[in-house]
Amino acid sequence: MSPPWRIAWVSAVGEKGGAEMTMLRTFRYLDPSLFQPSVFLLRPGPLEDELRALNVPVYRLPAHRMRNLLGVGQSTLTMARLIHSENIRLVHSNGFRPHAYGGLAAWLAQIPEVWTVHTPPEPTLFNRAILRIPATSVIANCPRTADSFRALGHPNEMIWPGVDIDRLERGTSREELSTRFGIPASARWVSLAARLQRYKGQHFFVRSLASLPRQEPAVHGILIGGALFGMEMDYLAELKAEAAKLGVADRVHFVGFLSDEDVAGFLAASELVVHPALDEDFGITVAEAQILGKPVIAFSAVGPTYILVDGKTGRLIPPGDQAALNRALAETLADPLLMRQWGQAGQERSRVHFGIVAHVQRTERIYERCIRENLEQERIV
Repeated sequence: MSPPWRIAWVSAVGEKGGAEMTMLRTFRYLDPSLFQPSVFLLRPGPLEDELRALNVPVYRLPAHRMRNLLGVGQSTLTMARLIHSENIRLVHSNGFRPHAYGGLAAWLAQIPEVWTVHTPPEPTLFNRAILRIPATSVIANCPRTADSFRALGHPNEMIWPGVDIDRLERGTSREELSTRFGIPASARWVSLAARLQRYKGQHFFVRSLASLPRQEPAVHGILIGGALFGMEMDYLAELKAEAAKLGVADRVHFVGFLSDEDVAGFLAASELVVHPALDEDFGITVAEAQILGKPVIAFSAVGPTYILVDGKTGRLIPPGDQAALNRALAETLADPLLMRQWGQAGQERSRVHFGIVAHVQRTERIYERCIRENLEQERIV
């Protein structure tokens, strides 16, 4: 059987987190002469509309909890039947929970499964059971995750999530963002883009802004993102209360989830990007900001440590060190020449290492190898 081959990703959620953003970017750059993607969606949500806008077929399965074993079994069997009827040649499970469905459905349908893993697995009984489900190929998103799965006997290939450079360069203008969100165009903008969860460190950012001396033009902080997957829904109110208590409520802007164009526009219009996540396997915003020529200050979690070169493309701060973050923010903003130098160096580095095209090409090679090996086995049988 010759290409194009039909492949199906499995997505556990209907909202757009980092793993889902990587999936969407992959679909935009897949070679249509080789692969035709579709998606098994385990939970409804706005992600479905974005997939359909890319002309990607969506098979929405009944939502249920993982502890509902009957629901898991029914969805897995439905997926296996669809694999046969739609002539799907490979399943790509995008995360830990999707592997429970995609791995079993691929095994039942006797086709290969590619499994992308985003974090090291917690040593729970549930996770140990999922790890026993076979996968044809495993892709890890960072060295820490890759090492943890190899230690558990799962060989894998490490591929960084990719940044869509072309779309980044088509961001919304500063003037339009200023008008729409009421942020003074004359101010100095500093951005943070991440879903609202405490480990992402937005509270460190608010406190650092409050530590800056009053100056003209004033420094305004822009927090991009909102609560996701129903987690920590009270964090936004907590952040707003802290900003008011510290006297910076007029200089902190919570703009929520935005289109890709608006996010790119805010990053491009900012002098500096801050990423104070206490734990981070990659940190797509760090790479995006650097590709746009912006310096970045980040806590030295796993991903930023690989993306940033401390003192050359930005600053790495010990995780949770508020005083060090405050100093770094003030010192960096006080040195525009240094920011330009860091931005240029980061742009050159990130364009080479973190573009989506290279990510997709490496993924396509894995797909093609798995499919061809499976087709050869079918011929032998």
